[in-house]
Amino acid sequence: MPSKLRLRQPDRAPNLRHGGKKSDTCPRCHFRRDKEDKGKGKLLHGIPEVTDSEQLRGVLVAIDRNLRQDQDLMKDKRAHFMMGVLEARISGREYFLIASSGRESGDPWIREKHLNGISYHQGAWETVDPPVPKIHRGWLTVRGETVDLDPKMAQTHVEMKCAAIKLLLGLGGKRLEWKSVEYLRMSEMVYVGPEADGVTFRKWHGKGATNSWTAHSCDACEARIPYLICDVPANRIVD
Repeated sequence: MPSKLRLRQPDRAPNLRHGGKKSDTCPRCHFRRDKEDKGKGKLLHGIPEVTDSEQLRGVLVAIDRNLRQDQDLMKDKRAHFMMGVLEARISGREYFLIASSGRESGDPWIREKHLNGISYHQGAWETVDPPVPKIHRGWLTVRGETVDLDPKMAQTHVEMKCAAIKLLLGLGGKRLEWKSVEYLRMSEMVYVGPEADGVTFRKWHGKGATNSWTAHSCDACEARIPYLICDVPANRIVD
């Protein structure tokens, strides 16, 4: 009699993180991001850390495939940019956002025609291209509250129009009713045209066990993301 098959356990290897770990101290509220909200049975931060996922990586592959079939885009064989996707379930509603990093013309690289063939939550994806502040003041958290970044960031490309930042600002711009966060995940991938410097952009490939080709966030994003994902209400922050 054949032995009973055992279900395969999911891979427990940590995925690529964007904006640090949940054990870090939040630069906005100054609480540890894994601090418990006393008496409520949950963490104070609804988004203690941002990881990627296999499903989101699949979405990026589909977009990349469409981009390479775009004859207009292929005219610029040196084109290169970061693209990112985000999924979140907040207060019982789901959101699926797509963004690309800045372009000299100001137009987004990714358009509606590049979303064809996405099987994961087909038809639910939305492209976002919110303005990115040029200074450290006047930023927006995912909760829709205004936040100022560290003034020292003024010298560290705080104005960079990165895909990850556009995704988080795009979510914050919706001014959502904020009762609970079930999850927020994000993945990034770099598009490298056929004549772009592939050696230069190879540094953006992720290093995690389950995401060897997913892009990690740049240093400017790693510094800005913790401010933007903090959803601790302003009235609970003590200077």
